Amino acid sequence: MALVALGVPLAVAGTVLAVRALPRVDRATLTTGAQFANAAATATILLDPSLLTGLVESRRWRRIGRVRSSRFLPGPGWWALLQADVRRLRRHPSALLIWAALIGVQYAAALALPGLAGAAQVVFAYLAAARLTGGLRAISRSTGLRRALGGSDALLRGIHVVVPALGAALWWLATLPTVEPGPAWLAPTLALGVVAAAFRAATRPPIDYGGATVNTPFGMVPVDLLRQGSRGPALLAVLVLVQLFLG
Repeated sequence: MALVALGVPLAVAGTVLAVRALPRVDRATLTTGAQFANAAATATILLDPSLLTGLVESRRWRRIGRVRSSRFLPGPGWWALLQADVRRLRRHPSALLIWAALIGVQYAAALALPGLAGAAQVVFAYLAAARLTGGLRAISRSTGLRRALGGSDALLRGIHVVVPALGAALWWLATLPTVEPGPAWLAPTLALGVVAAAFRAATRPPIDYGGATVNTPFGMVPVDLLRQGSRGPALLAVLVLVQLFLG
């Protein structure tokens, strides 16, 4: 009954907003919506979220349009790349807003479910760090961009992991009061693990659909496809288990 009482007003409000928005719907809006719907359906069928997130990111940068260019501070090449990664966040402020909002979500979770505050801290720290990996994802998914920038792949990825690593460290320090102190080594280990999970997710290579599958009573299960899609989240699950048992 409580769900019905909550759902009916939401459904009515959604219907009213939809009716009011109908006069503003044109061909361009319908085309954009169709593109997002197709991308979402394809991403679900192929188990590849990057098909949808790539479209979302492309639309976001198109909305930004023209920006003011400014000089980088003098220094070696890695210093210029690091400055470029920081400026990416300035031109995409929603990443920082979500990063900050997750701090409040963690405090709310600690108040509502204090027994799961530690596990929630690990999950939200991963989500917060993942919001700062835009530069890392860009250079990892574009061989041409890495060739244009020069240097080894390890060097380029090491430079672009600095921002998410610092963001995860600051987020973790800001949420330390929400969890019970455990062993001295646990918090630093979990924080480093969160950065590693975000790094693995951001540097995931394109999905290969030719891997092995297993015949089960529920049908064919693409084991290799699930393995590729779990890169990053699998490590996060291990960290959550470690926190639950040792925290």
